[in-house]
Amino acid sequence: MATRSIGLGLVGAGRMGGILARAIVRAVPGARLVAIADRDLGAARRLAGELSVDAVFDDAEELVHRRDLAGVVIAVSSAHHLAVVRQAASAGREVFCEKPLALTVVETEAAIAATTAAGVRLQVGFMRRFDAAYRRARARLTAGAIGRPIMFMSLQFDPGAPPVALAAPAVCGGIHLDMGIHEYDLARWLMDDEVVEVHAWGSSVAYPELATVGDVDSAVVNLRYAGGGTGAVELARSATSEDVRTEIVGERGTIAIGRRPTTPRGSADATSSAVGWGAGALRFDGAYVAELRAFVRAIRDDGPVAVGGAEALAALRIAEAAGRSMREGRPVAVAER
Repeated sequence: MATRSIGLGLVGAGRMGGILARAIVRAVPGARLVAIADRDLGAARRLAGELSVDAVFDDAEELVHRRDLAGVVIAVSSAHHLAVVRQAASAGREVFCEKPLALTVVETEAAIAATTAAGVRLQVGFMRRFDAAYRRARARLTAGAIGRPIMFMSLQFDPGAPPVALAAPAVCGGIHLDMGIHEYDLARWLMDDEVVEVHAWGSSVAYPELATVGDVDSAVVNLRYAGGGTGAVELARSATSEDVRTEIVGERGTIAIGRRPTTPRGSADATSSAVGWGAGALRFDGAYVAELRAFVRAIRDDGPVAVGGAEALAALRIAEAAGRSMREGRPVAVAER
C-alpha cells in the first residue's frame, strides 16, 4: 500500500527558511513542499524557482488555506511567529515552528493555546535534540554511563553578528533567545533536571553597535539546578567560525560533544553524522533533516511530536531569566515574574 504524501507549506524564505525548504525537498521522503510564502515575494519566488515549487504568496493567510497542505513550517522572524502559528492552527494545519516559539512567556503560552484549541500538532525547532552526537550523549546519560550528572557546560560561538536591525530584542529576542535558547533547552534535556536560578553577564565589545538596540555580542550564564547541579553557558557572536560544544560532568566521568577548538563550517564533527543532502555544509544539516522527518512521521502516523510547546516554554523561561539577570546585574530565579 502506498504511503500518502504529506503536503507542507513554508512561511519565511530567508536563510532558515531556505535551509528547511531544501531539507524537505531533498531529504524528507513522503513530504512535498507545495507552497512558499514571504512578505518579500521576490525571495519566495527565488526559493520556489530553485526547488521547483509552483505556488508562492506574499501572505501566510493565503498559504495556510490551501487544501493540499497538511502542515506549515514557520521560519519567519521570531517576532512574527505567534501570528503565523495562529493562522496555521485556525486553518487546521499541523505546525512546525522555528525556535523560539515566541518572544515572551505570554506569547508562547498563546501559541500553545492556539494549537491546542485547534487540535493540531505543534513541533518546535530545537534541532540539536535530533543531532546524532547529542542523541548518543542523551542515550549514554539515560543509561547511567557517567552516573548522576552534576555539571552542564555548553557554548555557542557564531562567526559574526546579524545586522543591527535584526539583532534587536524586539525582533529576535536578543542573544539569550536567538542563540541561548538552544543551550537552555539542552540544559534541561541532557541533565534531566530543571534550572531554577541563573546569573548572567554580557558585553558588547566586538560589536558595540548592538548596544544601541539593547543587545550584547557575548554573554556568560551560570545555572543552578533543582537537584543541586550547576551549569554554565557561553555565547558569542564574534568567533572566526561556528563553534558548538557541550559537556556533561557526572559522578563517574564526562561526556563531551563537539570538537575542539572549533567546529568549522564544512567539516564533520567526529561524533556527528551528516546525510549529504546539500543545504550548505552547516554543522547541523543532518539534525535539520531529522527534525523535519520526525514532524512528517508524526503527521503520517497520527502520533505525538518529539519536541513540543512545553519544551519551548520551559527553555524560554530560562532565557527570560538570563536576560533579566544580565540587565539588572543580579541572580534571578527562573520562576520570578
